[in-house]
Amino acid sequence: MKKFFTTTFACVLGVLIAGILLMFLSIAALTGMVATTETTYTPQPHTILKLDLGSVTERSQEDIMGLLLGNQQKSDGLDNILKAIETAKENKNIDGIYIDAGGLNVGIATLDRIHRALVDFKESGKFVYAYADTYSQREYLLSAAADSVMLNPVGAIDFRGLASQVMFLKGLYDKLGIEMQVLKVGTYKSAVEPYINTQMSDANREQTMAYMTPIWNHLLENLSKDRNLTVEQLNNLADTLLITVDAKTLVAKGLVDTLMYRPQMDSFLKNKVGIDADDDLIFASANEVATIKQKKNKAKDEIAIVYAEGGIDLDPTTGIHSDELVEELTKIQKDENIKAVVLRVNSPGGSAYGSEQIWAAIEEIKAAGKPVVVSMGDLAASGGYYISCNADRIFANPTTLTGSIGIYGMIPNFGGLVTGKLGVTFDGVQTNRYGNFGAFNRAMTPDERNQMQRYIERGYELFTSRCAEGRGMSLEAIKKIAEGRVWDGQTALKIGLVDELGDLDAAIAWAAQKANLDKYKTNAYPAQKTAMEQLLSELNTNVRTRIAASYLGENYKYIQALEQCKNIDPIQYRMEDIELY
Repeated sequence: MKKFFTTTFACVLGVLIAGILLMFLSIAALTGMVATTETTYTPQPHTILKLDLGSVTERSQEDIMGLLLGNQQKSDGLDNILKAIETAKENKNIDGIYIDAGGLNVGIATLDRIHRALVDFKESGKFVYAYADTYSQREYLLSAAADSVMLNPVGAIDFRGLASQVMFLKGLYDKLGIEMQVLKVGTYKSAVEPYINTQMSDANREQTMAYMTPIWNHLLENLSKDRNLTVEQLNNLADTLLITVDAKTLVAKGLVDTLMYRPQMDSFLKNKVGIDADDDLIFASANEVATIKQKKNKAKDEIAIVYAEGGIDLDPTTGIHSDELVEELTKIQKDENIKAVVLRVNSPGGSAYGSEQIWAAIEEIKAAGKPVVVSMGDLAASGGYYISCNADRIFANPTTLTGSIGIYGMIPNFGGLVTGKLGVTFDGVQTNRYGNFGAFNRAMTPDERNQMQRYIERGYELFTSRCAEGRGMSLEAIKKIAEGRVWDGQTALKIGLVDELGDLDAAIAWAAQKANLDKYKTNAYPAQKTAMEQLLSELNTNVRTRIAASYLGENYKYIQALEQCKNIDPIQYRMEDIELY
C-alpha cells in the first residue's frame, strides 16, 4: 500500500511539474510572439507582396494555440489583406504582387472585395502574377485578376459553377433518439430543415436558386472582363468538367496564359524584378506589408469601425457575444471623440434576445446624434439583418447574402435517448400546470406547443416592425419580402433592404460626410484578444473536450449531441448554414 501511494504521489507530482513547465514555456513563447507582432516591417528594394491566402476572416488574429501545438492553420484577415494591397500600390520598394494560389477558404463577397482591390492595384502599373499547381474555383476567380495566370503543366482548374448542398441531421437524431420540436414563422425559414427533413423543401430550393444565379452571373461578369471571354463561353466551359481537361487545352481555351513548373516561376519573377538568378526572391506577406509604417493620423475626430462577425450568442468562445458588443457600443456612444459609427456585419444571426439588445444599443448611439452606417460582408442575415436594419444607411456587396427576416424556435426532446437508449427514467411532482415545462425528457403537450407558437409569432411581429421602422417601409411591404427568405445583395438593393452597393471604405466615406467630418481617423472595435486571453480560452475548451472524449470513448458522441442541443438558444433569428462551392 505504501508503494502504491508513493507511486501515485510521484505521478501526480510529475503531472504538476509538467503543467508548470508547459505554463512557463507557453508564457515564454507568447512573449516572443507578442514582441514580434509589435514590430513594423520595412521592405527592401524589389520586394514582392505574396498572397498565399488561407481562411480569410474579417480581422487578422494570430492562432496562438495552433502556434504552440505546431498545427496552425493559415488564417488571414481581410483588413490586413486590403491594407497590404493598398500599401504595396504606393510603396516604391514593392515591385508587384504574386498570388500563390492554394488552400484559399473565403466567402464570395470577401473574394469579390479582394478581387476589386487587385484590379485597383493594377492601375499603379506594377505587376500581378498568379500561379498554382491546381486552381480551385474560388482561387481561379480571384487569380483571374492577374496580368498573367500561370499553371503547372500537369495542373488543372476546378471551374464548374456554383452548387449548394445541405447536410440533414434528422436521420442521425432519429438513431440517437432525439426529437427536435420546431416552431417557426416564415415559409422560407429553412434553418430548421436539417433537423426535421431529409431533403430541401420546395421553398428552400426556390430561394437558393434565386440568389445563387445572380451571384454566379456577377462572378462571370468579372471573369469575362479578366479573361476577355464572353459569359456564354464561360458557362459552356463550366459545363465541360474542366478539372479533367489537359493543361494545354486550358491555355488554348484562354483560361491560362502560361504553363511552367515552380522553379521556372521563380526564374520568371527574378527576371521581372531584375535580380540575378542566384539571388533569392524577397517575398513579404500581407500581415508584414500591413505593418509598414504609415504617416500618423493626428485627427481628433474619430469614426469607429465596429466588427460584428459570427453567430450571435451561439458559441462561448467565438462569434458575437451580445453582452460584450452592447458594452462596447455603449462606450462608443459616450465617447465624445467618436463622431460616427460603421458597423461591419458578417453574421448569419443567432439569438433573438441578443439581436434585440444590440439593436437597442445602436438606437442609443443614433439618439446621441451619431450617424450609424452598416457595411455588410459575406452574410448579414436574420439576426445579422436585425442588428443592421436601423442604420442610417446600409451598404452591401453584390454577392452578400442578407434578409432572412424570420424566426424559429427549437426545443429538443431527449426522451428517446435518455430513456429509450440509456435506460434512464424520470418521475416527479409539481404544484402548477406548467411546473415542468421545458423538461428535456418529454415532448411538449399540444397546449404548450400552441402557446410557444404564439410566442414565436410575437417575435416575428417584433422583427418585421423593427425592419419596417428602420427601412421607412410599411409593415405590409416588409412582410412581402420577409418570410425568412434570403436575398443576394443586388436583389436586396432593388427591394429596399439595403441602400447602396459598396465596400467598407464607401461606408466610412458616407459616415464622414453625414457627420460633417473633413479630417478624421478610424479605429477598430472591439479590441482584439491578447495572446494570453486566447490561450486561456483555448486551453479551457480543448482540455475539457479531450478529457471527456478520452474517458467516454464511443459514448462521447451521445454526450456531444446532448451538449450541442443544450447550447442552442430556443428562439433564433438565424439563417441556415449555406455553403456555395
